[in-house]
Amino acid sequence: MTILQPVRAALTGCGALCAALALAVSAAAQNGTHPEVVQALAVFDAECAKIQSQHEEMVAAPPRNYTNQLAVVRRRLQDAGDLEGILAIRDETDRFIKAITGDADPFELVPEMPESALVKTPAVLRQLQDAYLKSRVDQAELRNKQLADLTARLTARLDAIIKDLTIRNRISDAVLVKKEADYWRKMLAENQLFVAIESRALERLGRVPPMQGGPAEETSGARAEAPWRTWTLDKVASYAQEGSLFDHPDLPDELSLTFDKELGQIRADGVRVVAQRSVDMRDLVWMGKAIRWLVPSAKQLEATFQITSKALAPSRDTGPAVQIIVQCGKARPQVFTQSILYRDMTIQIVCDAATGMRRIFWVQGQTGTPLTIPADAQSIRVLLTVTGSRPGERCDSTITMR
Repeated sequence: MTILQPVRAALTGCGALCAALALAVSAAAQNGTHPEVVQALAVFDAECAKIQSQHEEMVAAPPRNYTNQLAVVRRRLQDAGDLEGILAIRDETDRFIKAITGDADPFELVPEMPESALVKTPAVLRQLQDAYLKSRVDQAELRNKQLADLTARLTARLDAIIKDLTIRNRISDAVLVKKEADYWRKMLAENQLFVAIESRALERLGRVPPMQGGPAEETSGARAEAPWRTWTLDKVASYAQEGSLFDHPDLPDELSLTFDKELGQIRADGVRVVAQRSVDMRDLVWMGKAIRWLVPSAKQLEATFQITSKALAPSRDTGPAVQIIVQCGKARPQVFTQSILYRDMTIQIVCDAATGMRRIFWVQGQTGTPLTIPADAQSIRVLLTVTGSRPGERCDSTITMR
């Protein structure tokens, strides 16, 4: 058995991604319109993103450690007067740096450490190479186990939902949720879990089209009935957090925000320019753009905002930041604010089926704010805002509504 065979076994899911991507669109996209499933899948998505983010951070560490170790070994060999060893370390350092900074070979599972690069001598170098490959195996196995455990918790939650729906005689809904649970069990059993999760992430971003004749096509009508699709787009305008100023004529034109209703996608990007602005006796710091919708009734006040960002806030007190604001008539706006600290975030406006109460809920942080919505509310408005707090802060986010 070659040294790379354990690596191949651990990374099988990654290698299968390209081949199986088109076939792995989950029934989740179709069943997600059911409130009981939306919450479970939103938690699942958020935890998957967290696991993947942690994995990427771990993967970034071994190359740095390896080059540092090579430098340490080279100094030892120099002290020992081992010229052949020094030359081998020098060649390996040059090869490795070129490998990690160049284009990856799609046919190599560990492009920076292919089997052809493994040496026999000096022994100390081979030990470093074997340790590097083992670290990749350990990282992949940890990620795979975490995803498997997470999927087991998801299917257990879906099973509980199926039982509850059946007791309440919502048989058609229970059947759809069972299809979702069966899908994830199948992906886990066939070692296609990583493929399914990556496909689901791409589908949420609108990068995987529905399969012709597949489940997505069969339930396209159900997807169109998501509560937020009953909302009426009012306008997109400049916004400042201080005082919740929206569409004020004196606000600067900061950041860009566009909305594609057909895809349910919002794009927010740009760089903050203005340092500070005084408007209506207020010193404004947090400025950007907002989109406002008119909601026909309290029953339609439900939505999931899945936020994928390339530009992140360095701390909780800096931008970019997102806000969800709910306004009922002339009552005080109800606001939830969160800096964009993570690459993937999910914020929901959800209704507790047991109590009928609504709240804005950030899935990753497991925090939120309750909403007071009169049952007979006639004027309900929802704003989604993206702002920055200082010049130079960059925003680059795609927000998908579910």
